[in-house]
Amino acid sequence: MFALNQVIQRISPATRVNRVGPIGLECAANALHLVQLETVSIGGIRVRAKASVSYQEDRADLLQSPRELRALIRKALGKGRFKGRKVVTAMPSGETRIMPVNYHVNPGQGDASIILKLMEERLDGNLTEYVIDYLPIRAGNQADDHSALVAIARREAVVEYLEVLRKSGLEVDCLEIGPVAIRRLVASMAPEGKRENVLVINCGRGASFLTIISGNRLLLDQAIQFGEDMLLAQIAGALDMPEPSVRKLVDLHSLDPLDGSKENALVAVGIDVATTLQEILKPSFLELVDEINRALIYMASQTHGESVDRIYLLGSVARWQGADKLLNELLVLPVETIPNPLKTFRRSGVPEAVNEIDAAPEIAVATGLALRGLRASDD
Repeated sequence: MFALNQVIQRISPATRVNRVGPIGLECAANALHLVQLETVSIGGIRVRAKASVSYQEDRADLLQSPRELRALIRKALGKGRFKGRKVVTAMPSGETRIMPVNYHVNPGQGDASIILKLMEERLDGNLTEYVIDYLPIRAGNQADDHSALVAIARREAVVEYLEVLRKSGLEVDCLEIGPVAIRRLVASMAPEGKRENVLVINCGRGASFLTIISGNRLLLDQAIQFGEDMLLAQIAGALDMPEPSVRKLVDLHSLDPLDGSKENALVAVGIDVATTLQEILKPSFLELVDEINRALIYMASQTHGESVDRIYLLGSVARWQGADKLLNELLVLPVETIPNPLKTFRRSGVPEAVNEIDAAPEIAVATGLALRGLRASDD
């Protein structure tokens, strides 16, 4: 048997790496997230390296200190088999404004000139003070009626961000916006050959974002006032508990009284805690549902009345057991949690339990950034 295995190994082509992609880098509100992917000779994409490093100081202060950021990046790169210093990144949330615009194109006109004219009317100051990019959404019922998502950032903020990354020893290959990275990640997860309408709820610490993707088109990206810090503060206020204790409470108990996936979840005290947490948080989740319903109405208006195929929950609240089920009940629509954005690209031969052991829903944007250029359809 040993000799047979040797023969098989000699005649079987080894799995070789064809290309290592750039490092997807996101400076999130409380942590630096890095992901690097690679293509392999047998087809497909796998994870090469990933790392997340938290920081206690304010992100704005960190980005003003190249020395501190360089040390943080060095620490993150040391956590995995990262190759090179080329990165694809996105402006920190809050630095970029995204708005949908509808406009009419006359014969001989270009979209860019019309969008710039619209922005000149809507923005304060001179257009030279901004970096403006746009992503076409669709043409309307008439060939000359168009829609686009326009991304706007102050030029000074963009230059400062790129410069601090350069001083930190990184080479920025491309600067994107977070919704494009989310679109790329969702597209990689879709059934092959099938166009789907997907709503992504990406929950952050301070705010969340609703992103609508139709096939490979980005239809909407909207910031909403719903975040993990707000939910923790609400529980702390209602129970008169310090927030660190509330965090432990949430980690130990589900929001679903009937969820037996956590230790002691079905004993009386566990059921009482889950019921109490639901009662405290339900008003905030109902506000989230209102925002989601408005987004779905907009999606229907842009897709000739089509309904949503999937709703994905990403980000920090995706770690909360029972959060997806609570949204299911309030929305009366299926909500799927994606606790591990890297699941699609897990290494072959690695047990599933090992792949899931350090799943991190917070690295969704970094994963989408890391995908840039690895698939022809992803860009």
